[in-house]
Amino acid sequence: MIACDRFMEKDKEGVSHWFDVVPQMVIQGLLAERNQQQRVYIVTEPPPDNLAWIHDRWPRLVKLAPTQPD
Repeated sequence: MIACDRFMEKDKEGVSHWFDVVPQMVIQGLLAERNQQQRVYIVTEPPPDNLAWIHDRWPRLVKLAPTQPD
């Protein structure tokens, strides 16, 4: 999970568009390591209908599960 306050997508013309991330939401990602190299992959899904003009894929946002006290 990748915690962030905002993320950016570029449209077809290369213009940056910033989007706020709601508290308790994170970007789903994967950290892969091989031969002492690390890469981060972002899980994507189709964009919301009203934002499909910006990009054909969108980072998957997931809600963090509430933590329970011990």
